[in-house]
Amino acid sequence: MHDAIVDAVHHAVVAAAAAAFVALAVALYLLWRKKRMGATTGADGLGSSQVPLPVLPLADVERATDGFHSSRVIGQGRHFTVYAATPGLAAKRMRPHLILGDPGGRRFPTALRSLTVPPHPNLAALVGLSEGPGERVLLVERASAGSVSLEALLHGASAACTQKQLPVLTWPLRAAVAAGAARGLAHLHEHGIAHGRVRPCNVLVDAAATTSRRRPRQTARVSDYGLSSFLDHEDDPGLLDVRAESDVYMFGALLLEMMTGRRWDSGRLADWALPLIRGGTIEEVLDSRAGAPADKVESRLLARTARVALACVGNDGRSRPGMPEVSAILNDVEAAYQARDGAEVAKVREKEDGEGRLSGCLLGPGRSVHKKETLLGLPV
Repeated sequence: MHDAIVDAVHHAVVAAAAAAFVALAVALYLLWRKKRMGATTGADGLGSSQVPLPVLPLADVERATDGFHSSRVIGQGRHFTVYAATPGLAAKRMRPHLILGDPGGRRFPTALRSLTVPPHPNLAALVGLSEGPGERVLLVERASAGSVSLEALLHGASAACTQKQLPVLTWPLRAAVAAGAARGLAHLHEHGIAHGRVRPCNVLVDAAATTSRRRPRQTARVSDYGLSSFLDHEDDPGLLDVRAESDVYMFGALLLEMMTGRRWDSGRLADWALPLIRGGTIEEVLDSRAGAPADKVESRLLARTARVALACVGNDGRSRPGMPEVSAILNDVEAAYQARDGAEVAKVREKEDGEGRLSGCLLGPGRSVHKKETLLGLPV
């Protein structure tokens, strides 16, 4: 009995030490990366040199996840099983058959090893690697507890999600998610990194944001960027070439999925939705689960978002807007919703105290939410 207690205490101490080592190594790397990138950033905002990702001993990652114990699993995907590692970090363990199916085992490519980007609230950043015989593990920033993929919220694709009731995505929440994802992608492009796999399963939505009107800027976080060189194209038939303009195209596809509640379905969604958007009949494509637009203000915001999707998907690569441009417009839409929510709360207070402090309208002459509409000309 005494020996069993000693063994248990020893195991707990070793696991805690391993977790502390992993956390310390990553923290020191992040600090060093921040200083290094700050010193090597030029006038164009791009780093002039890449900082390699730290490679941590597999034994330490195994201890931090209790030997990849099933109790540590926080997510399942087509290519990875995700484990809680240290506070704020998750370990994405590649499925063994994908590694062993390649002659010599699938290796981390050089491009992935040098994939670094400064931290951003709308990114689940890749912060480290670990590998061993038959094992490939990515260390990433961990999303907040209860976060769920946009794929599950829109389509209920995850079997694990059938065990709990998922909230309906309202139009204000969809605007916040779209704006957050756009900010994350714009940040990647600013630092010379194309995502390569923009789709709902790679956008994480903060669970707390679904119950609060005042949503933080990290409502959505983009994950799994830059893995196209690591994951087989044959294993992922929906993969497009890894370029910034391709990210913009697939972001437009993501917007269409968010607006309609339908799957992309190899472009069939665009074949159906784009003619309706061009014709100005936006209401016919809207997801009925989110309800009809509450008023003309919301109708205009949804029409504006639809035009962004149209510009991203309906134009060819040379005519598509850049992600910074898309992000700026969707930020305006998100801000209009936030101002509208605030105005609604204030109107209640106005009615209660009779002061008439909000006699003006959200969309007064000087605050039109259409101020950037000319940035996205409709394709002919």
